[in-house]
Amino acid sequence: MDARMLMITRFAMGALALGSGGLLAGCGDDDDKDAAAAKPVAFAIEATAEGKTKKALEFPATIKSGLATITLKNSDSVPRAAGFIRLVGDHTVDEAIKATGGEGTPIPPWVEDGGGVSTVKPGETATVTQVLAPGRYAISDDETAGGQGEGKTYAELGAKGEFTVTGPASDAELPAQPATLTATDDGDKEYGFEFKGLKAGPNEVRFENTGEELHHAIMLPLNKGATIDDAEAAFASDAPPKGPPPVDFEGLIGTQVIDGGIAQNIELDLKAGKYAVICFIQDREGGMPHVSKGMIDELTVE
Repeated sequence: MDARMLMITRFAMGALALGSGGLLAGCGDDDDKDAAAAKPVAFAIEATAEGKTKKALEFPATIKSGLATITLKNSDSVPRAAGFIRLVGDHTVDEAIKATGGEGTPIPPWVEDGGGVSTVKPGETATVTQVLAPGRYAISDDETAGGQGEGKTYAELGAKGEFTVTGPASDAELPAQPATLTATDDGDKEYGFEFKGLKAGPNEVRFENTGEELHHAIMLPLNKGATIDDAEAAFASDAPPKGPPPVDFEGLIGTQVIDGGIAQNIELDLKAGKYAVICFIQDREGGMPHVSKGMIDELTVE
């Protein structure tokens, strides 16, 4: 695997350590409560910086459980992100980042749910919607720094913290979306992706993990003349590739990591063409990334 592909793999691993439907109006108190419960609660995050080596994420200390509209405003001059981990038991944010930052290392059972907002360009804002279960959450930005902070993640430069989701567990459901992107695996460790309704331009998408392992979706345009088989072979090999890479790393579009049974409503702005859709996360027991186990599929966008 060449240096650029290795960097993407490491970025993807680091990402672990790291959008409404109509209601019928009613007159009774119960109907009013149901309507209030179904309305998303806003959770605003801002990515900020002081110089090149001090990064931060600003966000509320608490949010009510249930349907949440999570917005990341990037006030920095570089791409930023905000990934979530629900902490089960008495574990810290730093423990979570350390436990999920290694390549191929086991992912402890006290790391759950995931989600948050993936990469946002400087000066832009992105929003996702997901159902948040009660508990303590770690939030961190595992985009990789350049310049003076070369090699460090923004979490290591201060862009991390903790918030609490309060109240009882919610039975809220995500509103339906016109397109779906589903990460799958089964008991026999058959990994893959399923797509429906994705088209060129902005897409409102339900990204869902129906498997047992943690997954994300990294979408890389196939370069002209390259095939999905070329991409699969390149990511499976440790040898330097011959000729240009089969995928366009500059066109990368990705999601955050989510656990089995978790879903988000997200927006994907896609150009027409063919993509390799890949998961670089390892099993909870550790080992090779899922791409090495066949979790790479071709998506055609028209």
